[in-house]
Amino acid sequence: YRKSGINQNKEGSTRNINNKVYVDFMYLGKRVRESSGLKWNSDNEKAVRKKLDKIMVQIDSNEFYFADVFPKSKKKEFYTELEQLLLERNRNPDQVLFKDYVWDWYKLRKESDGISPRTLGGYKGYIEKYLIPFFGEKSFGCFNKSVFDVFIGWAKQQKYRDKAVGNESIAKYFVVLKMVCKDATIKFGWIGAYDPFFGFKMPKGKKDAYEKIFPFSIDEQVIIIAVLPDHWKSYFEFAFASGVSQGEQRAIKPENIDWENKKISINSAMTLDENGKTIEGPCKTKYRRRTIKLSPKMLSALKNQRKIYDQFRGKYFFCNETGNLVDPSNLRSDIWIPALKKAGLKYREMKQ
Repeated sequence: YRKSGINQNKEGSTRNINNKVYVDFMYLGKRVRESSGLKWNSDNEKAVRKKLDKIMVQIDSNEFYFADVFPKSKKKEFYTELEQLLLERNRNPDQVLFKDYVWDWYKLRKESDGISPRTLGGYKGYIEKYLIPFFGEKSFGCFNKSVFDVFIGWAKQQKYRDKAVGNESIAKYFVVLKMVCKDATIKFGWIGAYDPFFGFKMPKGKKDAYEKIFPFSIDEQVIIIAVLPDHWKSYFEFAFASGVSQGEQRAIKPENIDWENKKISINSAMTLDENGKTIEGPCKTKYRRRTIKLSPKMLSALKNQRKIYDQFRGKYFFCNETGNLVDPSNLRSDIWIPALKKAGLKYREMKQ
């Protein structure tokens, strides 16, 4: 029937049956009609509708257990058996392969609120490049300290930007692996009987070389600016003077700059979505959204950049040689690395 009122445009319905508030919804291909035990009135209907909304979310995320929500129902045993049959909740760790579950876990994270596209992209990269290649054909029942120790040795043989993968990076892979194992434990009902990380500890070691804080001295900055192509001098002058991140600098628009009061607003950043496509989004945290008072060096760099911007009048204040969005990969390979070589300096990432 056509829904109206409190049930309009929502899954499932609240109904008045024998002057009681009932819920009416589909679950595992079956129609469920269960009493809330409450008398029919407006307040009770609203309260039950809220509970039904939560039920629909749990069903979508495969976290709904009929017997937990309706413990007095005559059909709780029927639905418990149906859940075991259709949702495979009775499978033990040896019967579930990592590759068969990990993407279900990823889909749930993607559909949940509060996870940024960049974080999702990181998860996807760890899964595709490290976790699936090593754990994909293994069942959850195989996971233990010995297997994880072998994985660490295997991961360190892989390369990231032509450098060996370090312990800090491997720790990030284990964060995802632990989340996947925890969710699988809850979904399949292994709680209390499954602890693959018993006795396992991440080995201590040096931080990854590319994560070390190693900024450029003032003299080194002067040398780098001097050897850069003219188009990029103001870009790096502002980067050195302001300390804003590369993603934040690329996202600066003309309207972010308050020339009269000598201030600049940083409220967004260029980042990557889960598929590696560049998008503009809010700064990583609310504390990164800020207004910076421009120092003489920053103001000078922005004034020089305005001459370049006026040639193209594009969306973003800093641009490449054709007026388009700055591409960090091209900037690194075509401008940054050659400049460091000309300056006679050892390679460091631009974020330094």
